[in-house]
Amino acid sequence: MSVVLYARASQARDERSKSVDDQLTELRRWANREGWQVIAEFRDDNISASRYAKGKHRDGWEQTLHVVASGQVRALLVWDFSRSTRDLKVFAALEEMCRTHRVALGYSGRLRDLSTADGGFSVGMDALMAAKRSAEISEAVQLAAAHRAERGGPHAALPWGYRRVFDADTGKVVRYEIDPVRGPLVQEAVRRILDREPADSVARDFNGRGITTTAAGKCTSKCGCRATNSGQPNPHWEGEHIQFSGKWTGANLSKHVLRPALAGLRTRNGEVLDVKTTWPPLISVDDYYRLRVLYADPARDKWRNSTGRREVKHLGTGLFRCGRDGCDGRMRVVKNVGREATYDCRTCHKVGRRQALVDEIVEQVIIKRLTRPDILERLAGPETSEQRAKAASEVSALRAEEFDMRRLLREGRLTPVDFADWREGWTPRIQAAESMARPPQLPEALINMARSDAARRWEQASMATRRAVLDTLMIVTIRPMGRNRSELPFDPLRDIHWKSQ
Repeated sequence: MSVVLYARASQARDERSKSVDDQLTELRRWANREGWQVIAEFRDDNISASRYAKGKHRDGWEQTLHVVASGQVRALLVWDFSRSTRDLKVFAALEEMCRTHRVALGYSGRLRDLSTADGGFSVGMDALMAAKRSAEISEAVQLAAAHRAERGGPHAALPWGYRRVFDADTGKVVRYEIDPVRGPLVQEAVRRILDREPADSVARDFNGRGITTTAAGKCTSKCGCRATNSGQPNPHWEGEHIQFSGKWTGANLSKHVLRPALAGLRTRNGEVLDVKTTWPPLISVDDYYRLRVLYADPARDKWRNSTGRREVKHLGTGLFRCGRDGCDGRMRVVKNVGREATYDCRTCHKVGRRQALVDEIVEQVIIKRLTRPDILERLAGPETSEQRAKAASEVSALRAEEFDMRRLLREGRLTPVDFADWREGWTPRIQAAESMARPPQLPEALINMARSDAARRWEQASMATRRAVLDTLMIVTIRPMGRNRSELPFDPLRDIHWKSQ
């Protein structure tokens, strides 16, 4: 009789688990004792077979089913039923396939014929038990995660900028601490992005300095070895590994810096918990929320060109506004053959002006403003420490109110619907109070440039830095020319609006 062998093991190991190699060894011995011919054997390492596996594909299982459907074998052997599947939907498909092609299912040293009443009932009960065990494991994992969150423990995924500290005796993770190498890089990236430098620009700089991501050298999801969850290569894979290059992009850099854990905040199901965390923060809570506001701002489009890529090439692209009535679009730079480059409204395409002319005037006005000795005081605004202190007290009171409402919800004295209604009104109040409580902060690029030698510093600054300073200081509007062309092409007294006098 011809048989096919299949073995699997996930990372969640229990007392009944065997390694994939041990499973295949036992199955080969069983086939040899019975005199069966093994025509193929397949395996899946470190992959769960439950419905909680988040869609992870099992190549070995797919190949096994292909052999079963081909009619080449009379039996499928697994070490234990749960090695085949813990998902009732997958079991239903397996049962139908075995019935159709008259293939027996063998496990625990015994063959089961699913086409018979006893065989189908026996395997069906084992499928239910496997699914039940899978649900129990999932519930235990969720409960442990909830308890860990309530204690302020870290997430399982290690945030960028931290490293694990292990117990010398047990080998278990004791705590997270700041990585002396990656930690300062996180702080640098956050500071530069808050100073309005595009994440793409920071990523290119990191790549140029030879700084790699934490995924460098790990296998991607496209790698045929089906690596472990940590991305470590599968030692049984005989093909070529497809691994991460470790290059930074604006997208993956943004994803890392927006993690609440960097500010020492613990989240659960997307909500920030009011708990004291067990790891040190890399950035302040204020900087974290400033990042959130920056990325949520719909006006972020001003940092993009018409292709959607955040490339910083011209001073006014996406920043200068169209002054045509009813438009309020953003300007882009158009380079025509044989003519000077112009700013053109990319919304209405009816307003344009020579780029060199506008940039020269705007730069002169900015440099003059930066050389004023009281520029930083004017931008910071009047001292409102009393208002901020009052807002901070309101934040504390609102957080205490949230804690009480959650306690009532846990005790069953408040229904989920009533809690949702209360939270709908509470959310805008806490957001307004937190915004008022934060002290005004100026971009570091602007602080460094506000000097008597602002002209020299402006000349040496990158385009990203210049744009950040411009965006902090002013709003530039390019208006249509009058019919008689008597107006100035660009009038700073009329076309520049200062955000702070």
